[in-house]
Amino acid sequence: MHRSVCLIIILAACGGAGLTANTTPSAPSAGGNRTVWPDEGPAKWAPRATELAITANDLRTRLYQLADDSMSGRRVGEPGNYRGTEYIAREFARLGLAPGGDNGTYFQELPYGPARFDSTASRLIAGGATLVPRSDWIPIAPAANAMFASRVDLQDAATVFAGRWGDTTVALDPAVFRGKVAVFLAPRTPPRPDSTGGRGAGGAGAGVGGGRGGGRGSAPANFAAVRDNRAAAAGVAALLVASLDSVPRNTVSTAFATRMMMQPAPSPASAPAAASISAAAATRLFPSPLEGLAVGTPGQPVSGRWSFDWQISRTPGRNVIAILRGSDPRRATQFVLIGAHNDHVGTNATGVDHDSVRAFNRVMRPQGANDAVRVPNADERRRIDSLLAWARSIRPPRRDSIMNGADDDGSGTVVMLEIAERFSTEKPARSIVFISHQGEEAGLLGSRWFVDHPTIPRDSIVAAHNMDMVGKGRVTDVKFGGPNSVQTLGSRRLSREFGDIIDSVNAISGEPMAIDRSWDVPANPLNRFCRSDQVSYVRYDIPVTYFSFGYSIDYHQPTDEPQYVDYDHSAKLGRFLHDVMTAIANRRDRPAIAGADTTYPSCR
Repeated sequence: MHRSVCLIIILAACGGAGLTANTTPSAPSAGGNRTVWPDEGPAKWAPRATELAITANDLRTRLYQLADDSMSGRRVGEPGNYRGTEYIAREFARLGLAPGGDNGTYFQELPYGPARFDSTASRLIAGGATLVPRSDWIPIAPAANAMFASRVDLQDAATVFAGRWGDTTVALDPAVFRGKVAVFLAPRTPPRPDSTGGRGAGGAGAGVGGGRGGGRGSAPANFAAVRDNRAAAAGVAALLVASLDSVPRNTVSTAFATRMMMQPAPSPASAPAAASISAAAATRLFPSPLEGLAVGTPGQPVSGRWSFDWQISRTPGRNVIAILRGSDPRRATQFVLIGAHNDHVGTNATGVDHDSVRAFNRVMRPQGANDAVRVPNADERRRIDSLLAWARSIRPPRRDSIMNGADDDGSGTVVMLEIAERFSTEKPARSIVFISHQGEEAGLLGSRWFVDHPTIPRDSIVAAHNMDMVGKGRVTDVKFGGPNSVQTLGSRRLSREFGDIIDSVNAISGEPMAIDRSWDVPANPLNRFCRSDQVSYVRYDIPVTYFSFGYSIDYHQPTDEPQYVDYDHSAKLGRFLHDVMTAIANRRDRPAIAGADTTYPSCR
């Protein structure tokens, strides 16, 4: 039975980690607390009044609400996330902080919502034959840079073979291609997958877009990921690429599905429409295989119509922003910022057994979803089976499909709220901005929107602090972990002085943090610094530091729930960051910009 459970977990690609693989859970307490795992707290926590001090119980009160099942995983643009941002705004208002969003509110709304091709109205006819959607052709969604038009209407348009997509050594003569449909071979060498570990730009269905894991498509099989402006320059009416046979089936099957995305940029009038076709469909256009044709060879006419429609979500994604005004008239126009993201990844289509996932991940995936799923060997299977047998001796299976996101990044959100409450009765010289970023999981959407459309003067931000996953970090969770540990990245990349301030505050602290800088190196295998909201601030040369406790077994798992968070540890970080921000807010000069550290790879 246990082997079958392990196999189910592998096939479901579940994962996580908290304790070392050799750790055996302690026995349940005599008081009847039916917990299984050593890091497990109560399943429920009754809310209670919070206090000005940054405390573990305050964090519990906040996080058990924010990461509750009722929030449905807080995916951007969905009702659960909307409820979460309502809670954050209510807390800002209760603390007496000034609204920092749009139009006198706490909210900065993102143009984010559902988009899709109309599967009933879309069609493509090649050489008089109607092509079958998905098996013969799929439309291409607009690219983020508006490279492709989103609305298409072709009537018996002439086709011309244009060679291989991406082969810029071959010019396309406007006299031959203008107003016609260019037909390309698929690119010879597919582009490399995005290097940001799933948190950068990725494919969105069959198109281009998405983000930090928001992209569901496959960039290597997507011809649109190869830049080729020749067709647009030649004035073609549309372009077809014979690439469909290499597109993953899941991408093809969802080509007409609704996807959530930022509003596409308007396509210029010269932007050509685009579709991916199969090799079989290409034979309806040309009498011989494309590989043997000369560029400029005419083919059979095509007709077609499709449109890509977008609208804003009924429960729009939104940043939540509050401001504590500074007490010094000369420095109050400068801002010290702290942020964390409020979204997570929603609900899975199918449920998995909670304790089975944790048993498997304790042994196989110490960094959760960052670690690949593989079949356990005999010793690993024995250890997994032992952990699962222990769990079954205490409680029955519990299937779960909700990705609660307690650590990622409910933990950062509630620490930010605690810091806000602590500051609410204080009078720092500079102003403090508290920002709950939206859509980090979908591609750093909210932080990018904020810095591109700031609600305060962008150059008035003297330093930014970003928190992501500050709920674990036990010695059994991560390398170099412990009750005072914190991973910092980026504190000296733009401002050496910023890093010096952090270290100076820590040196005189009554509860100093054990700062781990081992991730803050150029050759970082998980590209940590480029995978969260601090990157948006770097784009505008704003000094920023990323604070985290690291990836644990519950990273991007349905087991990322409030009962596994180390609240005492999180509270220590909150008190430390409050002191760092106070030092920056009250010092005479803003941290000096020393220039970008070119030893690190760019995230721009």
